[in-house]
Amino acid sequence: MRTKYFIALATFISIVVFASFTLAFDVAISTQAGWWSQEAADKELAALADALKSKVGSVTLFPADKQADLATWVQNNTKDGENDILILAGQFPNTIYKPGNAQADDSLAEIFLDSGNTILNTGDYMFYVVDGGGTNAAGGLQTMMDIPNITMWDDNTQMKVTNAGKNYTPTLKDFQTDRPFHLDELVDPWKPEVILAQNDAGTRADPAIVKNTKTNGMLGIFYQTAGQDNDPRAAVISEFILSYFSTTAVKPVGSVVTTWGSLKGN
Repeated sequence: MRTKYFIALATFISIVVFASFTLAFDVAISTQAGWWSQEAADKELAALADALKSKVGSVTLFPADKQADLATWVQNNTKDGENDILILAGQFPNTIYKPGNAQADDSLAEIFLDSGNTILNTGDYMFYVVDGGGTNAAGGLQTMMDIPNITMWDDNTQMKVTNAGKNYTPTLKDFQTDRPFHLDELVDPWKPEVILAQNDAGTRADPAIVKNTKTNGMLGIFYQTAGQDNDPRAAVISEFILSYFSTTAVKPVGSVVTTWGSLKGN
């Protein structure tokens, strides 16, 4: 009888603990599209939000007319003890980074990144475009990473899916990118974190995530392609987030601390 009591109690506690946890990060998605149609962006990013919303702390979509609200989200999620994720659709909102690289240091976006959070981009060259024009140019990425010579050129670069890509993103197939990460231009403390597809030389990559090993901030690109509305962005990005971050610590409603990976294993 006593054994049955303890088994029942343990089962009850397990159910309560499991029900009290969510993945320990929030996601914001700016839907302002660059280099792919707004119609496609609205559709894909809504699908991305749907794929994530029941599995992370929160998911919020910010269209072009809500970029001031996005800035508030960035401020509120910068130093909240979580690795939150900001997803851009090929344009860098002027509410979190002054156009033309006018604030080279301590923009809201840079503080967010340097506080150990993650920024992902799909569409045009990361941080290059603001308000529909190439106002930031290559300096946007260079300023955000503090790497003076890093670029993202090379049209029609063939990408082959890596073993990591097959593991994390089963939907991802070989394709041609137009603005890959130049892995050979990374400078310490930036290191490749996860390379999902790359060229034969291993110098160009997309999708790819790189990490600042001092701040733990991460940058990632997915399908930086010209006018390719049919790229499976929602599927691949959601697969990556939900697989790569599956061992991310989860925040408790109570005081117990664990990881999502361990919860899934129970």
